[in-house]
Amino acid sequence: MLHKISVPTPYPVGPVNAYLIAAKPCTLVDPGPDTREAREVLQGELDRLGVPLDRIERVLLTHFHTDHCGLASWIHSLTGAKIHIHPYDLKKLSGNHDFIKERMLFVREAGVPAEILEEILQDRDKLPPPSVPPGSVVPTVEGTEIPFEGGSLQALHLPGHATGHLCFYDPAGKNLIAGDFLLPHITPNPFLEPDPLHPRRRNPSLRHYLEGLERLLAMDIELVWPGHGEVIDDYRKLVAEVQEHHRARCDALVGLLREHGPCTAFELSRVTYPHLKGFNIFMGLSEVQAHLDVLVEEGRVKMEKRDGVEYYFL
Repeated sequence: MLHKISVPTPYPVGPVNAYLIAAKPCTLVDPGPDTREAREVLQGELDRLGVPLDRIERVLLTHFHTDHCGLASWIHSLTGAKIHIHPYDLKKLSGNHDFIKERMLFVREAGVPAEILEEILQDRDKLPPPSVPPGSVVPTVEGTEIPFEGGSLQALHLPGHATGHLCFYDPAGKNLIAGDFLLPHITPNPFLEPDPLHPRRRNPSLRHYLEGLERLLAMDIELVWPGHGEVIDDYRKLVAEVQEHHRARCDALVGLLREHGPCTAFELSRVTYPHLKGFNIFMGLSEVQAHLDVLVEEGRVKMEKRDGVEYYFL
């Protein structure tokens, strides 16, 4: 019933995994970015699998990032397929969502200098902001049942990489379509973004992510179908490795504060990831800020705000 389709992207992460669920109503999960190459590959693979594009009735999106959701609107325009996405991420699919502007308060609090901010802003996405047309969306939240002939999927709200990130669980087959929540070769970036319920507060991305990992460990899963890379058949081992990675990152930041004294999140990110350029600077900052937030919650690190900038110390 579940078929993995590797769709090319213009990003360093490489191809994205789209998933075809061939049982009626025929469904695509994360169809890929809106490029001509991605359209051609997706159509070709659907034809090869015997489910041409005009038979697609539903699109499930794990989250709003362009490499996953870009083709959803195009598919809807051709087939009328409804698009399922979490309401938190739907707000970002207006077509004019400004990724950095929405986060500017937190970028300033992190102490990012003006010239570095300009470097980040100049490194724009290769593709235009994705959007979905009015009337095409089915808001999908924790616990939503998505029925098929012979079974169903359950929507799981597992934020961390995005505030509205969804995974889809097949209880009969014990499959988890994981999007970017669990990846075989990298840890997903705990992006710096506002709390969707309190936009002037920083979202506790890494805490949410770590809580989601514990939730997965309590589930009965045989295979994890990730947003990038190969299918994961020993997810518990991978979860343990990811948990250890984040513990080690927290310990390393404590060590840097012990060595350097009070620092901003930006300063720590430049020590941790000294060679990053352009938008990748923001991604490195997100990693460091998310771990600092966990360390402050745990009482291992203190934070003091001076002139609107946050400084961390032991």
